[in-house]
Amino acid sequence: MSSPAPQAGPSSARTPDLDRFWHPPPPSTARLPALRATLAKVPSPALRISRVAQLDASLLDGELEGILHAPVKAALDGVRPAGARSFEPEFLALLRLAILRMSLWDRGATYGSTLQNLRYRNEGRHAKGLQGAATDSTLSRVQKFAYTLLVVVPPYLHSRLQDQMLTSSWADEPLPRSWFALVDLRRLLKRGARRDDEMIQWRREWKRTGWELLGVAERLSAVLGLANFLVFLYNGRYRTLIDRVLQMRLVYSQRAFVPNVSFEFLNRQLVWEAFTEFLLFLLPLVNMHRLRLRLTKAVSSRASKSTALRLLASALPAPVAGTLGLSSLRSSSSSSNNTGPLAPSDKPHGPLAFLPPHTCPVCYSRSTAPPTHLPSASFADPTLPSASLLHHTGGAGGPAAGDGDTSVKVPYVADCRFACRYCYYCVVGALAKADDEADDAWTCLRCGEEVHGARREEVEPAQDDEEEEEEEDERAGGASADGPEP
Repeated sequence: MSSPAPQAGPSSARTPDLDRFWHPPPPSTARLPALRATLAKVPSPALRISRVAQLDASLLDGELEGILHAPVKAALDGVRPAGARSFEPEFLALLRLAILRMSLWDRGATYGSTLQNLRYRNEGRHAKGLQGAATDSTLSRVQKFAYTLLVVVPPYLHSRLQDQMLTSSWADEPLPRSWFALVDLRRLLKRGARRDDEMIQWRREWKRTGWELLGVAERLSAVLGLANFLVFLYNGRYRTLIDRVLQMRLVYSQRAFVPNVSFEFLNRQLVWEAFTEFLLFLLPLVNMHRLRLRLTKAVSSRASKSTALRLLASALPAPVAGTLGLSSLRSSSSSSNNTGPLAPSDKPHGPLAFLPPHTCPVCYSRSTAPPTHLPSASFADPTLPSASLLHHTGGAGGPAAGDGDTSVKVPYVADCRFACRYCYYCVVGALAKADDEADDAWTCLRCGEEVHGARREEVEPAQDDEEEEEEEDERAGGASADGPEP
């Protein structure tokens, strides 16, 4: 009788399944560390970070520091007694330390960099082939500590040293005679009465040397900062000299990030600034006096023809009516009626139509008017026509009541219907005054019509020359007919 076959255990039953689903790693897996080591030697595309965003981050950090420092400075100025020492550099250093502790140490970026979607990374761990690596290495504690130390301590020491040097007048001390005199200790070890004098002189020279060295350090720092800024504009890697020394580079916190920044306020500000500059350019080109006169005359002429506007003008206060030119509405309406187009007639019917042609109406009206100033050329108004200075000379020839000469000088004729004669200076001055007062035309004093311009009077050729020529011809003909005397 045969014995039963042994049953297979559970381990033996699972072994084929494990053999079917599990395979040992391929031999190429062992080469991964070597490939990672050689990856740094392969050149990769350069990582480009916006230079404008980095500079904006620096400006935002400065604005934040100024906003927090302003109330602290105001409080210190109110508490500090007069003449006491100021602790402003200490408070400023503590403020910078607090800002860096809550921003750089906690998040790896300052507040301004965070607003610009930037953060610091340890650039020393990113070689040529790892510049565009997806994972950025964080800053080490040594870098954070060194950055905080370089940002806080040098400005504080510079401020304190400068205040101490200015207070003690180190800049007024004498210059050292030579650099060897500063380190020459033999004169300081001498005994006698001159030892104290040499020691005082040595201290004064060292003070002046310290002041000069501080100035050299400031200039050297400015030159190095300028050189680093030019290099930053070229490659966009290290924004400040401290970042370059510590190999701290600003990179994007999120590579695929769309900034949700509203430029509505910026656009509105740009529009208003452009509009303001345009107005500042345009307003000097506009004659505001003439524009105001034209508006006043337009309102006055429209009000003189409208009953509603006339009632409104009577209800307005006196200052407002005077500004709008409605205070003398009746007189303006009557003058507008007088200066309107006249009915055609055969003779001029202006206010001075009785004057003869050789008399200038403007000169006559000026000579018969009551005197308003001394009749002297030194007191003459330079804005008046030049003919007013010529009329002080006596002369005959007009029905003028005064002593001035009212005859036409340099005759010009107006472009009115009757071509009235005026002096050149008188008609030009009247037209210029009407243009300054924003009037469309000037009313002729002789015919009462509108005058828009003037031209030189054309003198007809005299008949005397023709008569003389005829007489000469007759004499020549008579002499030839008689013949020569015997």
